[in-house]
Amino acid sequence: MLNEEKIRLMTRAAAYEAHEGKKTIPINHYFRGDYISVNLIWSWVSYTLAFVLCAGIWAFKNMEYLMSNIHKMDLAAFSEQVITLYVAGLAIYLLITYVYYSWRYMKNRKSLAGYYQILKRISGIYDAEGKTGTGKHTAGGTEEDDDFTGI
Repeated sequence: MLNEEKIRLMTRAAAYEAHEGKKTIPINHYFRGDYISVNLIWSWVSYTLAFVLCAGIWAFKNMEYLMSNIHKMDLAAFSEQVITLYVAGLAIYLLITYVYYSWRYMKNRKSLAGYYQILKRISGIYDAEGKTGTGKHTAGGTEEDDDFTGI
């Protein structure tokens, strides 16, 4: 006989896995600190590449000015300004990244809590039906096989 509640719960669980679960379930494989650290590293790499590209575009745009005035420029002060701009922008970007991915991790954990409640209810239904799958014979075989292996 079909259990309508079990079917309804399994449908909700499958719908979650097919839609929202594609994004949230992989995040659950990380600890909070690891998830944020990985995203901070990727953000650092992407910011550095973007900064280098923007600096290259700026240098290419102002190439004539730079070439004609490079002997008059204080290169140490110019380098210091560029490094200060890089570090300040990086600090702001990493702070925003940290806040965003912390919020995203917590949001996904809350979303997964509802999903796990559905799975617990399904497990409870299977327990009530006596079909837990944790019995002695789930892998097949008989009790005589247990004597043979000594387990």
